[in-house]
Amino acid sequence: MESQTTEALLQCPTCRNVLSVNREVTSLNEECPVCHRGVDIKVFPRLFREPVRKIETKAPGDDEAACTFFPELKADKVCDECGCLMSEKASARWGDEDICLPCLHRLREEVKSPPFLAKSALNDNRALALVTLLAPMSLITAPVALWLLLRNRKGAAGIFPRSRWRWWLALILSIGLIIGWTVLLVVWASLILEEWS
Repeated sequence: MESQTTEALLQCPTCRNVLSVNREVTSLNEECPVCHRGVDIKVFPRLFREPVRKIETKAPGDDEAACTFFPELKADKVCDECGCLMSEKASARWGDEDICLPCLHRLREEVKSPPFLAKSALNDNRALALVTLLAPMSLITAPVALWLLLRNRKGAAGIFPRSRWRWWLALILSIGLIIGWTVLLVVWASLILEEWS
């Protein structure tokens, strides 16, 4: 959590005089005490917070390993994906793993590994919506829902662990609707054939 500072320093846009603001405000509309010009400044909350912590960097000693990506820095960690030596500057903490930035890019953009994706398609929710919300059109939507479910049955359900009850419910409903429509169409076709004969 970021800590709050008690004072923020602003400058007058005309004379560059330092204006001390000792309270958190969203805008400043006052007169500069030096040049007496009106000062109208929009102030963002970030101004009142302390700067982000800088990463401590150390040069490697004679008997210490150097970072693969920044050879002038000491290697503090090992990438859990590829095993390269890396410094704090070259690493990213993802869950309980330390990953180097090239591996993080590869897992997100090329491999599309589910734990590393920013978003994931919830096909069980899509299929469930197709067979419930669009039930009047289920002659078309039920086969589409069944196709979605079977095509993505081994895929990840999402970024966070989820139960499979939506998948099973959507599967049962889509199969039930397909069977219902098949029976209805067969009965309707047989009645039409009886009338013709």
